[in-house]
Amino acid sequence: MPKKWITERSELESILTEGVVGAFATINEDGSPYIVTVNYVYHNSKIYFHCALKGKKLDNIIHDPRVCFEVHVIDRIIIAKKADDVSVRYRSVVINGHAKIISDPKLKEEALIALTAKYTEGHDVLPPSPECIAHTGIVEIEIDEITGKCNVD
Repeated sequence: MPKKWITERSELESILTEGVVGAFATINEDGSPYIVTVNYVYHNSKIYFHCALKGKKLDNIIHDPRVCFEVHVIDRIIIAKKADDVSVRYRSVVINGHAKIISDPKLKEEALIALTAKYTEGHDVLPPSPECIAHTGIVEIEIDEITGKCNVD
């Protein structure tokens, strides 16, 4: 089936909103890549995710803030009699950008509320406590470039 580039900003944002997990890639000090899967939220045209206050991904951001972030949504799997005809219908987004570690408690709280809302939709959840905010790392990705692709019928 044909693959198609996604160019409409609203379609790209829809994938970012609908996606459940993202792959976050940084650059190690030796220049090698490092990638981890994270829960995230697309909020105010940026990507946010929570993490520990220390660790490899934060060390890498401090070393080199250039990052890549990928999200994909699998719409369906095509089962067929012949392997040649088996396929996956998907939509994906790749972001190149710059990451920074957020220290402002108000912005950390806003990001945590947005993250919680995404993953607890339809449930009444209290906002994060000041202790939670203080002990949680938040990374913000400023999007420099965004591309999308899908496999369509």
